[in-house]
Amino acid sequence: MYYVEWLRVRKVLLVLAIILGVFFLFAMIARIAVSAEIGRTQTWIVNESNKPGTRIAHERLADGAMQTTIDVPSDHDHIVIVDNGWKGKTVTVSGEGVQTDQTHNVQIGSIGVHSIRSSPHGGTVVVDTDEPMSIRTLFAVAALVAFIIATTLSGPLAKENTNHLEVVWTKPLSRERMALGMFGVDAIGMLASMALTIVFLVVCTALFELPRFVVDAQTWPVLALCVLAPFAWYALLTAVSASLKRGWGAVIGLGWLAALILPGIAFGLASAEMPLFHYLGVVLSWLMLLNPITYIHLSGSTAPGDADPAFGYMYGFLGSSATVRAAMLLGLVILYSALSLFQWRRLEA
Repeated sequence: MYYVEWLRVRKVLLVLAIILGVFFLFAMIARIAVSAEIGRTQTWIVNESNKPGTRIAHERLADGAMQTTIDVPSDHDHIVIVDNGWKGKTVTVSGEGVQTDQTHNVQIGSIGVHSIRSSPHGGTVVVDTDEPMSIRTLFAVAALVAFIIATTLSGPLAKENTNHLEVVWTKPLSRERMALGMFGVDAIGMLASMALTIVFLVVCTALFELPRFVVDAQTWPVLALCVLAPFAWYALLTAVSASLKRGWGAVIGLGWLAALILPGIAFGLASAEMPLFHYLGVVLSWLMLLNPITYIHLSGSTAPGDADPAFGYMYGFLGSSATVRAAMLLGLVILYSALSLFQWRRLEA
């Protein structure tokens, strides 16, 4: 039984590896395109440096970086290049020759591009290849992938219920041990999917520039949150399908629809002026505490809940601390796993 579950996990991980491999090829293509763009930028800087009257100054900064300043009077352009060695470069170009329609910031991995429109005749563009990258970003993307893997692997008890439940009961193992063994195999699969995703993201980021990850006090609670949320989602889908012998696939599929739509319905009802709809929305919003997806917002801000104090307090509580949300998700994992075991223990062939 465990071997069969491991074969399912291995198949899912193989598909994930193939998908990540395809995205890696896209990243390689993007890297080639970026290299061409960098080459054009370097050519433009060289051309600007060779214009008559251009002034070039070199200076060693206190931190050891080499700063090159290029002033082009003919075009009213000012270029500052700070070379930090292996840490990358920061290039600032300002003047009338800089055409930018609006102020915006774009960051891909450790490469950040910041455009500032200072006047109708020009602006400033800053390209920094050593932008700090929050490690929470890796956890968040890995958690999203783990949610998909959790959905694919969920319902192992329902899979055993289909067609060969009589054979399952003849095995010399308790039902609890069989179920927990399958849960453990699937948990390893979800953790492996997160690890694969994180490695993929780091490698793709390193294609462009060596990443500089930053860690703060909330990093590890957020890691726990991102690990426990897919586990809780897996446990929920397994609990709602544990006693089913047919149609469990449709139930698991509809789980996503309900989990994503019901929070919006709850907020809409809680915002209604009619007392009946309003209190119905408040009750439904509190029931969303049983939905693991409700806990996934990595910032500390609260979700919209000002329409009603009770509704707002619920979301304020969820937004207060990643540690609190991770603890509640751990409670959901235990609750739904226990419900799954309870149902499967009472199931008759």
